[in-house]
Amino acid sequence: MRGNASTRMWVRTAACLSALLALGAVASGSAGAVTITSWIGGKGATPDIVTAGGGACPGTMTTINGSGFVSEGVTGVTIGGVPSSEVIVGSDIILYARVGPGATDGSVAVTTRSGTATATMKVNVVPCQSTATAATKPAIESLKPQKTKAGKKLTIHGSGFVGMTSVKVGGVSAAYAIPSDNLMYVTMPADAKAGQLAIILTNTLGKAAGTVFKSG
Repeated sequence: MRGNASTRMWVRTAACLSALLALGAVASGSAGAVTITSWIGGKGATPDIVTAGGGACPGTMTTINGSGFVSEGVTGVTIGGVPSSEVIVGSDIILYARVGPGATDGSVAVTTRSGTATATMKVNVVPCQSTATAATKPAIESLKPQKTKAGKKLTIHGSGFVGMTSVKVGGVSAAYAIPSDNLMYVTMPADAKAGQLAIILTNTLGKAAGTVFKSG
């Protein structure tokens, strides 16, 4: 299935990953035979916070639970007011949808041939500003928490975050979001080894280094 010129969407059928059904806060919505019972912004993430796609920042892949995704035929998913850039229908009760570029705070909605279901839990979108021009090299003033697990969010305060080209934790590339030049969110990568790790922020003007402990 194809979207418009600015947003291309692929819908694929995949095996149902039933273990993910336990994730997410209740966010019910329904229309006709299609329903949304819950959704989550990403494994280990704050449930309602997602990152808009763009530049080096990947859009969050959300997990949406409900019914009618196969029987009613999903024709589109909208997150934060824009069509999802990727949709995977896992089964009649679960699908995955990636947040598209330009998404803003708003709603999560699934459209099928029978109508549109909108989740009651709103989506809070963290913008990506990695594509802007760096004004200074990055600097880290604080990093919290100092100890965390895979998939958990690190909050970094400092400067020079706009224009970021790379974030690595323990030598492994990490997903990140940059709401402003002084604030960054980094997700602890699952592939990073446990123990004390270096976190390296790189923009076009230089690098900044800090440390964080990854628990097993």
